[in-house]
Amino acid sequence: MLVRQAHYILAVADHGNFTRAASALHISQPALSQRIIDLEAQLGVQLFDRSGRTVRPTDEGRTYIEHVRRALRELNAGERAMQDVARAFGGTLRVAFLPLFTTHLVGPLMQAFYIQHPGVAVTIDILAQAALEAALIDDSIDIGLAFSDVESEEIEVEQIEDDELCLVVGKRHSLYGRDKVRVSELKGADLALLTKAFITRGPIDRYFRNHKVRPRIAIESNSADSIIAIVRGAPVATVMPSATARQLTGLKAVSLLPSPGTWTLSVLQRKDAYRSAAAKALVDILKQQRSTDSG
Repeated sequence: MLVRQAHYILAVADHGNFTRAASALHISQPALSQRIIDLEAQLGVQLFDRSGRTVRPTDEGRTYIEHVRRALRELNAGERAMQDVARAFGGTLRVAFLPLFTTHLVGPLMQAFYIQHPGVAVTIDILAQAALEAALIDDSIDIGLAFSDVESEEIEVEQIEDDELCLVVGKRHSLYGRDKVRVSELKGADLALLTKAFITRGPIDRYFRNHKVRPRIAIESNSADSIIAIVRGAPVATVMPSATARQLTGLKAVSLLPSPGTWTLSVLQRKDAYRSAAAKALVDILKQQRSTDSG
């Protein structure tokens, strides 16, 4: 099957409408319809159910589309592999981070990578864990820096560093002078937390619930940077991996007793995906930096 035909069938499947798909492909709707009819005749099956208001893949169509997507991912990987060979440390690298990592990981890691490999064009996305995993599976990104608990079996996990969850406070908080605090002391305490859309929120809520402690969630945000700014300047605490506090001025990590557990910083990549030289170099730099920080 031609690559062009692959894009035709995926456009119809993704848009659920021949007119919108044709517009996205910059061809006429009758021409697109005829291309799909010709492909169906060639395959001897009906790929789409056109009887409703929305065009939907048939059972045969869904199976075929799954293989088409996989084939296009491999073709794209082949192009990037050739670019690697032709340009040495050139080409592109697509990286995604969890929002929590913008506070202490993105800057130092990407600064070091740029200094060592300035010829690589890097794109950075900040995504929630579920969206990051979906982007890996769709081949929209090459590497995800996230936590090790993944949903999809299509994703390969390389664990880099364990980091304990702890209470994080600023200088204006009454617990700033403490090194440890029992969870029972946080009854009614004001917290600023990431929203429930983020992977860290669920275990935090369960931790307090299991210990029958109900802090007051005074502030919720979808931005880790905003949480950090608030905690740094106001007498409100948050719960985050301790690395966040260790890397930022004006914050202190206070150990919680009993421990809420750990999160594992991990490199996520799609299984069997092409590993470019740039991707391998980024992982090496990450390992070097985390080793230095922990030492």
